[in-house]
Amino acid sequence: MMSVLRRNVGITFLRQMLAALAQFLVVVVIARELGPEGNGIYALVILLPAILTTLLNLGLGPATVYHVSRGDFQPSAVVIGNLRIGIYVIIIGLTLAVPIILLWGELIFPQVPPTLLYLGMLSFPFALLLAYLNAVFQGKENFKAFNLTVVMPPFINLITISIVIYGLGWGIVGAVLAYIFSQLIGILTVFFLLFRYKLLTYNHELRVSLSGYTRKSLSYGWKAHLSNILAFVNYRADIFLVNIFLNPAATGVYVIAVQFAEKLWMLSNAASTVLLPRLSAMYSNPTARLALTNKGFGLVSAITAGVSGLFALALYWLVEPIFGGEYSDVWLAFIWLLPGIVAGAGSRIYSNCIAAAGKPQWNMYVAILVLITNISGNILFIPTYGIIGAAWATSIAYCLNAIIKVWLVKRTLFLS
Repeated sequence: MMSVLRRNVGITFLRQMLAALAQFLVVVVIARELGPEGNGIYALVILLPAILTTLLNLGLGPATVYHVSRGDFQPSAVVIGNLRIGIYVIIIGLTLAVPIILLWGELIFPQVPPTLLYLGMLSFPFALLLAYLNAVFQGKENFKAFNLTVVMPPFINLITISIVIYGLGWGIVGAVLAYIFSQLIGILTVFFLLFRYKLLTYNHELRVSLSGYTRKSLSYGWKAHLSNILAFVNYRADIFLVNIFLNPAATGVYVIAVQFAEKLWMLSNAASTVLLPRLSAMYSNPTARLALTNKGFGLVSAITAGVSGLFALALYWLVEPIFGGEYSDVWLAFIWLLPGIVAGAGSRIYSNCIAAAGKPQWNMYVAILVLITNISGNILFIPTYGIIGAAWATSIAYCLNAIIKVWLVKRTLFLS
């Protein structure tokens, strides 16, 4: 079993690296060609559909992995059930987005053109369905298919964004269109693979499964969903607040530091992707599940810490040559984000253990406390210390999250 896990983690980590390479090159192109202000506006435009996708996800991704890995439902029933729910959610999401932009767009996204916000929302249906459907491959531990659906969009984005910016000179509008197109290709890839593996089929035998699937998936999913919403807001609150307290140019600089820092989560993301379905399948053996979790936590934390130090040294010499002198503050913000990044890497493994134990609400409770800490810290530090203050607040919040998760897993009875 361990050899299979190591192979799956290795393959998924390689996918993370390939995707990170494509995303890094996209960041370089946008940062250099659009400047700090343009980069900040672009980041905020694609953040809106990402927020809506997270808010309306309903926890179907984690619920899909949980139920498919345990064999609770036929994968075909899960696919069709998720598609049905997805159609309703897309309609609701687009209906909500228009008045939000119309009434509060200038307040929430100051100095960002509303037309760009409307344009960016076209990526929402594709991103939502991608999150709903590729989780079936993760639940079945078919990481060859799952990784392809994840790695395809960033490479399509890189190719398309290079064409529209260098070849056509379309600027920010072109960059947003390239992002939308990459999400479209991602969901088309998912449908192709669903047909290939015969997971998009319907017959009369599925009716019984479908009747119970929605209720059970949402019953589990809402607990994980609230936790994921809070975690997402926690990850992005600093970007919002930097833009509100400072300006899009400062946001553009800070976003680069955040994007570099979060790339250090590649190993923890890969390990989490592989471990969640395996830990969920170990529901009858909590002792073995806890042992596997502890081993994963130790390895992921140690490797992430070592790589972080090397990455910091390299970034010190490369920031200005790659991005230009306008981005000189990136390195210092990145350094202050590192403690939280290392802590967050390990805590992801414990979060999966808690979810696999059928207790996703515990992750939600922790996320509430961490979010309050993060927002309070940003409001306190940003006006005086700028983007460095945002990095301080974020690291403090991530470290608190790790401390509580470790205590929960090691000290509470429901996991032992």
